[in-house]
Amino acid sequence: MKTTDKIMLSDIRTGDIVEITGAYFKNDNGYYFVERSPGDHNWSSNGYCLKKISKKGKISKSKYSICFFPIMVTTNSYQKRLEATAWNNEHAEIYKRKIDNMSEVEAYFTEQLNDSENNYNEYIKHYRDNDAKQEEKTIEYFREIIKYIKS
Repeated sequence: MKTTDKIMLSDIRTGDIVEITGAYFKNDNGYYFVERSPGDHNWSSNGYCLKKISKKGKISKSKYSICFFPIMVTTNSYQKRLEATAWNNEHAEIYKRKIDNMSEVEAYFTEQLNDSENNYNEYIKHYRDNDAKQEEKTIEYFREIIKYIKS
């Protein structure tokens, strides 16, 4: 890969497609779409939540299809965790990529939007105004992501 493909983490946003390379565990390498990023509504982490996706745009349904970046190492062995964390800090890289078919990613966020709209309607029906106001922000957040993905 060309070093010109490298990007700053601040350039990555929710809805982007990224590729992780050089990770200690081979399962962490691959293509992902950014499900959550720092500064997102209802996301308090300073890292990125990524969901595995194929180069053709199919979202993985496997049990271990989520990754966090910087890569979070979860293993029972303290020594292995130290080794993997040090390796990832030195070698793991993230690249922004484009894929031709974004329809499953768009459908994923559309489903999230629909869930939020249903929640909003329930909150209104049961006079939960504070929850409804919070859900309005979530609805707007998902609409912005879908608009970004379509552009």
